[in-house]
Amino acid sequence: MNSQLILRFVTESNGIEGITREPTKAELETMVDFLDLPVVQVRDLENFVSIYQPGAKLRTEIGMNVRVGSHVAPRGSPQIRHELEELLERADGDEHPYITHVAYQTLHPFMDGNGRSGRALWAWQMLDRGTWPQLDLGFLHAFYYQALEHSRRDE
Repeated sequence: MNSQLILRFVTESNGIEGITREPTKAELETMVDFLDLPVVQVRDLENFVSIYQPGAKLRTEIGMNVRVGSHVAPRGSPQIRHELEELLERADGDEHPYITHVAYQTLHPFMDGNGRSGRALWAWQMLDRGTWPQLDLGFLHAFYYQALEHSRRDE
């Protein structure tokens, strides 16, 4: 994996979150390790989030609820882990990366760190299909908010 591409991807992904400092060595190494995974499992995302958003936990307990703008994610419960496992199984199959991204952000499985971990999962799927994402990630961020708004209207 080209280290300059990883640096640009992590820098842009962090910037979307308002993080303007240079990516840390741990962030870069974690991204490389994540993108090299043959299959992504829940524990891989938990590890990723622990580096990118220390202290943010998977929302597996009652009361671990989040709201993003007008989107209210499913309530925190042990079911979140199960839903994330199913989502990752589909991501490893034929599901399109954009569909996975919408499902991941709608589920909002972590208390925090969903934006960067969602973009990492999207990049992993793109690479798994033989394509490095050459686009400006800002479109994915806008897509994320549009998807959340759309999911709210469907409720």
